[in-house]
Amino acid sequence: MANSEFWRELAISFKSVPELYEFTAFRQYYMGQRYFSPTSITEPDWQLQATPIALAEFRAMAIRGATMLPPLRTSDLAVTWLEALWKEANEGPVRSGIPILGGNRVWSSDPAKIVPAGPIELRGKIDHVFQASSALCRKSESEALQIEFEENKRNDPRNWSPLRANFEAFRAIKELHARPPERIPESLVRRTIADQIGIKPEEVTPRQINLAVASLVPFYHSLELIPDSSPGAPDAPPDDQPTATHDEPKAIPPSPPEETIAEQLKRLRGECGLTIPKLAELVHIDPRTVDRHLAGESTPYPRNISAYERVFSTNLKRQVLIKKMP
Repeated sequence: MANSEFWRELAISFKSVPELYEFTAFRQYYMGQRYFSPTSITEPDWQLQATPIALAEFRAMAIRGATMLPPLRTSDLAVTWLEALWKEANEGPVRSGIPILGGNRVWSSDPAKIVPAGPIELRGKIDHVFQASSALCRKSESEALQIEFEENKRNDPRNWSPLRANFEAFRAIKELHARPPERIPESLVRRTIADQIGIKPEEVTPRQINLAVASLVPFYHSLELIPDSSPGAPDAPPDDQPTATHDEPKAIPPSPPEETIAEQLKRLRGECGLTIPKLAELVHIDPRTVDRHLAGESTPYPRNISAYERVFSTNLKRQVLIKKMP
């Protein structure tokens, strides 16, 4: 069943149709053709006495509502909606006030002994179809509201048993400790502060950096500041420092440890200064899935990695390639 908002909007749509478009729907239901048996039930025949504009308005809204109803044997969704109106107005297997015309309903379990009988015809009508449709939507809205209320009541922490409340708290603490901290580069913090107050990045003080990072604590479970290399460090050795000659083998620095996909994603997200919801919007992925990618709980598909590379390359104005490793 659809939610209460769906039925509320549909009820308003039916109610807003001008009175001059109201019409009557006539129903004929033939049970049996040449012979009557329990299986010879045909589809109800509905005749709608409506103008083409009214009929178009009705079918558009009726089909929309019928998609939320239990399916019937008919493939016409408008008929499904009319049958729902009919059931609402006339409950019971044999509805009062409906003419029943035809022969006796007699049949045998042996097909060869079926007693001939005339067709059984049930006639009836629904007046003010738009008004009846609006009333049916209001009833469905009330039922949906009750279901939603009971579901919200079950999920409200104030209504949990003591055992469930303690277990949910235990799970939350466990997940908090299991997740790695968010890593934020100091260079990103420096650039942001410098742009904000109009100074050079190297003029930003440690106290300003600490205060800026502290302001993010309410939004992230844990933060780790990645410090920059010492400012002003020379890229080449000074003149008085001995340099390697051809006779002396050059020392090969150890290779840095390879980052996992999750570590690369967190580092690049930090460099771009993107929140998880914003990153999820740019890569067209659900925020919870992005959070699992960053936490290493789920490995992104190749198409997801390509989307991450495109977003990071655009934001950092350089080509970014994520090393696809476990």
